[in-house]
Amino acid sequence: MDLKEQNWKNFTINHLRDWHGIWTRYSPQGEVTESFQSLRSFRSNPPKTEIVQTNHYTYSDGRKLEKSWEFHQLSNSLSDGLFHPQNESMRGIFFESGHAAWVSTKLKTGSYFAVELFFKYEELRHSVSIIYDDCGSLFRTANIREDATGFPSQYWSNEINQLSRRDLSGHWQGTAVTITPDLKISASVATQLHWECEGNKTFFLPDGVSISYPGKVSVGTSFTMAVNWLVKTSEMQQLLVKYDESGNFSALTLEL
Repeated sequence: MDLKEQNWKNFTINHLRDWHGIWTRYSPQGEVTESFQSLRSFRSNPPKTEIVQTNHYTYSDGRKLEKSWEFHQLSNSLSDGLFHPQNESMRGIFFESGHAAWVSTKLKTGSYFAVELFFKYEELRHSVSIIYDDCGSLFRTANIREDATGFPSQYWSNEINQLSRRDLSGHWQGTAVTITPDLKISASVATQLHWECEGNKTFFLPDGVSISYPGKVSVGTSFTMAVNWLVKTSEMQQLLVKYDESGNFSALTLEL
């Protein structure tokens, strides 16, 4: 199986279901700007070569909004990831475990820049999006906590405010796997999970989710964004997305 076919398969095996959730957006200072109920629904034809994603949003004032996209294996599955029909510079990168990311392929001066990092554990999924404005300053972050078993979730809390701190100290031993922009997947290696990225800002979201990212990004300086999820007191998942000095996406690493 070639790499783009494997990437497509990792997408269809792990994500084709109804994901019921709560979508919470935060200001650059970490304050809640809005929170609403969401349903991200995926449907496919029998051979799983055509996917329709429909997002349903239900707001506290009763408003409802629906957005839909189509993914075709023949046209959307590319050698550098899954092409997003809404944004030509976004690519979907998918691990066999269900962890994934939508990444901007390149940071460009004068345009918005974003990543969304996905975690999966049994019937639970959550993602964090980090968006920068056209000047490279943080525009907003979002946390989307989802459950395939229905709404409300038995796992996720109703808490939306960020925490002042979270203890992530300890000797976290695990494994790391890295995908490069050409979709090549490294062998799994033993690693010690490190959380702090020099120069990054750190915020602590509800339900064990923590994020680390630079307050400002620019071409000429390499940077790393990291999100981790303390699934249990003894179990952590972490995703790191790296960009090089030219502003190109360079690696996505999953640490468990």
